[in-house]
Amino acid sequence: MQTNTTFSELVQARPKRGSGAPARPRSHYKAILELLRERGPQGVLGSELYSRPDLYGRSPRNRVCELRKNDHLIEGRPHGASNWFYYLIRDNAGVKPRPESPDWYECEYGPRRSAKSAAPGDLSLFAARVRP
Repeated sequence: MQTNTTFSELVQARPKRGSGAPARPRSHYKAILELLRERGPQGVLGSELYSRPDLYGRSPRNRVCELRKNDHLIEGRPHGASNWFYYLIRDNAGVKPRPESPDWYECEYGPRRSAKSAAPGDLSLFAARVRP
């Protein structure tokens, strides 16, 4: 039995589309941005993002593209034969990630005061010690 389909039936059968991106890609976007901020100059490899689809989604490069469209300045360059390296230069508020430093003091408090800026003979560290 063959029936003629009407235009209104076709319109009714058309899939309904939501407006904007679903919530899941938005959480992937935020997770990638947070990882880039956390890593700083160390950066992130694309293979690392693809290895965790539960955190970064199945298309993390699309999220990186969205970050760039939202004025986050992200460096991208090839790494090896089939990998990609991403590094957050600055976010859209102009904030740069903290530079990587092996010195725990500099990580917590910033650059050390140079020894040249201290007054000559300033031994404040030893001032409390009394000699007999």
